[in-house]
Amino acid sequence: MNRNWLLFLLAFIVWSCGNGEEQTVTESDSTRTEVVEIKDSLEIFNAQVDKYPNQTKPLFDRANYFIRQGSVDSARLDLEAAMDIDSSSLEVRNLYGDILISQLELEQGKYQYEYVLAKDTANTGALMGLSKLYALLDNNAQAIYYLGVLLQIDPHYAEAYFLKGMIYRSDFYVTGRQESWDRALSSYQTAVEQDPNYYAAYVEMGVMHDQLGSDLALDYFNAALEIYPESIEAWYNIGMYYQNRGQVDDALNTYRELNKIDSTYADAYHNQGYIHMIMTEDLDSAIYYFEKATDIDPEYFQAFNNLGLCYEKKDDIASAKKYYQKAVEINPDYQLAKDNLNAVQ
Repeated sequence: MNRNWLLFLLAFIVWSCGNGEEQTVTESDSTRTEVVEIKDSLEIFNAQVDKYPNQTKPLFDRANYFIRQGSVDSARLDLEAAMDIDSSSLEVRNLYGDILISQLELEQGKYQYEYVLAKDTANTGALMGLSKLYALLDNNAQAIYYLGVLLQIDPHYAEAYFLKGMIYRSDFYVTGRQESWDRALSSYQTAVEQDPNYYAAYVEMGVMHDQLGSDLALDYFNAALEIYPESIEAWYNIGMYYQNRGQVDDALNTYRELNKIDSTYADAYHNQGYIHMIMTEDLDSAIYYFEKATDIDPEYFQAFNNLGLCYEKKDDIASAKKYYQKAVEINPDYQLAKDNLNAVQ
């Protein structure tokens, strides 16, 4: 499996695990039913778990909270505790399956989904889980099969269309089939038709249109920002859109906006350095931004190589050699830095 596809799919699995909506916990006895609104606060989730120690729902809700915070291991512990209380909970098993496959424990994840489907053959969560699992296994035919079954049950399931888009797009990069490219775009479009707030589909359509050289890319990235204004991914892609078209001021302004949102995003600093090195030929500014990138990420070998290029252009060969050497030390297979180092020996 292509490593980038694997990383992207794993990120999608984790992103789609959690339920971003506010939750409720219901307490029932012979005399009353109490509904408690749960805000996105760990303190309140902890209180609910303490208050209802023998119920699965507080643990399930807190697991969803942990997923939204990126604490997958904590979510897993809560789901395992919930299963100890009630192993028949299908929603707990589905989410537990998602956690397992996100951690590449595929057989155990498959078992959870199959357990759910044995109890409920029309369970869309389990069908979605098996689709993601087979996509991870590069078994696209099986993944598409389960998505087809799911969409027969619920033709408005936006996440299913999004995953179809990912699968078809991956197939295009492997086979070059135009049909797969067209199906990917169509699937992403259907996802946003079913859910106009499906942020990730707008980003992916933007990336694809950008690869086509289409100005529609900017419209899709901006649509993603309307849903999620602090999206690092959308801001970065807009910066690349302008950079690739030689719109220097727009690109630099976009990367600056990105770094206001996340001052530790090294790629945005690196790209500002690249623009100054190549497009404006302002070597001092380029060095400043490349150094910002390497301060944040000391393993950023491309930035070290570009520092070497800047110093070589300034006729400071000793500094250029130092930075080329640093890039090669970090990544001995980085041929560009090796060639640059040999040239100044």
